[in-house]
Amino acid sequence: MEPSAPADAIYLRARAAWPGVELPREDFLAHLAARTAASGGAPVPHVEDLFLACACARGVTAALAHFERLYLPSARQVLVRRGIARDVVDEALQRLRERLFLRRPDGPPRLAEYDGRGPLEAWVRTVALRLAMTELRERAARPVEALLPSLLPPEDPSFAALKHRHHADIEASIASALASLEPRQRTILRLHLVENVGVEDIGRVHGVSRATMTRWLKDARDTLAERTHAELRRRLNVEDPELHSLARSLLSGLDLSVRHLLR
Repeated sequence: MEPSAPADAIYLRARAAWPGVELPREDFLAHLAARTAASGGAPVPHVEDLFLACACARGVTAALAHFERLYLPSARQVLVRRGIARDVVDEALQRLRERLFLRRPDGPPRLAEYDGRGPLEAWVRTVALRLAMTELRERAARPVEALLPSLLPPEDPSFAALKHRHHADIEASIASALASLEPRQRTILRLHLVENVGVEDIGRVHGVSRATMTRWLKDARDTLAERTHAELRRRLNVEDPELHSLARSLLSGLDLSVRHLLR
């Protein structure tokens, strides 16, 4: 941005770069002024990228669509070229959405911190790489077995005997079913059950309506329940009525189990 350039010209140029993205002039110029002040008054060279980041941080649907179309495939490509496993890449990109688009208790989404000094694409790639490395470190440090807690409160007497007899198979069945979910399904379950993020806010992260996100969340729960039941059936050599009793008791507390697993 040239120091002498009129504010209106800067705003119009930045907005023209992103068709369909509506961001009020005052909002963008205030954001631009804040980022300029934070850098000691130096001009911002990538005002078009700053405009998109500002709109995304405010949850503008059209801006999120541009971001999804342009920057996530680029970040994915960088991670794949480094030889990172695809499931780790998928998980890292889901974390990227959370990190950049969700509001924090003490402030706006982290995407609001982008200052326009360098290209937004490079900034996103750097964040994605850091998140992929974090995912790899966490997988190495916390094997699945270490993440498995008690599945239901100990005071549940109807489940205690069956749980004691089939403890290892139950834990393995839930872990296997959870691992088989798509990264997006695990992400929305973690956000909803562990982080207590509302359905509408999760939908905003993914650029979909509340109704769509409600349906996605139900599908994720149903899939998890079905696969847990199927895995129990495969692992356990018990009479069908006993298996159904076990599955009903287990699945009635599945949200609690998933909260611990995803945490």
